[in-house]
Amino acid sequence: MKQHLTFKTFYGKSENAVCNQIWVALITYCLQVLLQQQVHHEGPLLEMKQTLQILLFNEFDVFLRALFRQPTRSSKGRGKLNWEEEFRNIEHQFEEGEVSHLDDLTYDPLFN
Repeated sequence: MKQHLTFKTFYGKSENAVCNQIWVALITYCLQVLLQQQVHHEGPLLEMKQTLQILLFNEFDVFLRALFRQPTRSSKGRGKLNWEEEFRNIEHQFEEGEVSHLDDLTYDPLFN
């Protein structure tokens, strides 16, 4: 609950104004949790909150379609590097003599 009730600034300076802002934030958070339970959304609350912010003044069924839409592309995540294959490629290049250009200082900008 702490991560959802962040206050960047308080809009009033009196004790009553600060308490009112905290109560409004708590009520908003509780309404979001209740909405998440009512529509049976299994994803994170932040995703629902962002979708609600974007589609606040649209119809409720538009909100539900956007909330439960399938992703348009699948993420494979960060690709794993196959170190054994990479080492075999470097070893093959070394054995074939394809790395002799690394010892050549002709095109090295540090030595020109």
